[in-house]
Amino acid sequence: MLRELKRVVEESGKDPQEFQQTANYLLANQFVSAFKHGQRRHFLLVEMYQQYFGNLFDALGMKLYVNENERLAGLLPIEREAFVRLKTDETLFLLVLRQIYEEKVENFEIDNGFVATNSVAILERYVQLVKREIPTETRFKDILTLFSKHGLIIRGKAFEEDAKNIMVNITPVVRLVVTEAYLRQLESFNGADPEEDEVVDEQVEQSPEAQ
Repeated sequence: MLRELKRVVEESGKDPQEFQQTANYLLANQFVSAFKHGQRRHFLLVEMYQQYFGNLFDALGMKLYVNENERLAGLLPIEREAFVRLKTDETLFLLVLRQIYEEKVENFEIDNGFVATNSVAILERYVQLVKREIPTETRFKDILTLFSKHGLIIRGKAFEEDAKNIMVNITPVVRLVVTEAYLRQLESFNGADPEEDEVVDEQVEQSPEAQ
């Protein structure tokens, strides 16, 4: 890979640190968007040198994903061991995010692949859908932090009229994580606690910080 890095650096005239920084950023954050502050340069570099980054991450057991229409790039695991084990409430909130996302798309309430909602709306849908009480404020923040870390959402500022209600943008990554088959599996949930935590057997890679 060092030989290939040397080749692309010579062809591009760029500093090798640019490629290294982008690779490290993807490993740490899993997804990058051209529309998210601070990520555009990483997306553009991946988009331009897809073959190099594809070969690099393939050697690490990961698949490079690039969607030029949605301006989104990221890493998907190949081996099952890379999947993240999620708790039941986390998997159910995934279903909520996917449903909100699809409804917004159907109503053309979408901007560059992102749909806007808020934390109160997410909690209300959670109660409506799974017939459970909402989690504690601390627990809900932890779930949002986890989803933000994996590129599922982008957390925004709190509303002036309600400091506990924050703006949330759901990213197209939710469609990669919650596939149709997984969606049907979650929709069959009857509100009972399973004996074991749910496992996301889709394409969520565990980043280094989560290991």
